[in-house]
Amino acid sequence: MAQSKKRSPSGLLSEAGKKSVRAVGDAARKVVGMSKRPGGKSPAGNMSEAAKKAGRGVADAARKAVGMRPTRLQKSGSQ
Repeated sequence: MAQSKKRSPSGLLSEAGKKSVRAVGDAARKVVGMSKRPGGKSPAGNMSEAAKKAGRGVADAARKAVGMRPTRLQKSGSQ
């Protein structure tokens, strides 16, 4: 899978929201006994990823507010 590019703090928070909605939906499907989404992560995996993205979004917003560079910035000259 392609490596994701650096995103703005609001973009990261938006992605985190989408991931958590998907996790809740998958958990609900599991409770009702419907089949899993093909190739999908587990609800816990999606929630974990959502928390990671939300944390990075908040950290990047705070760093931007004080004039620091964001986390996970692509180094110049690297692919």
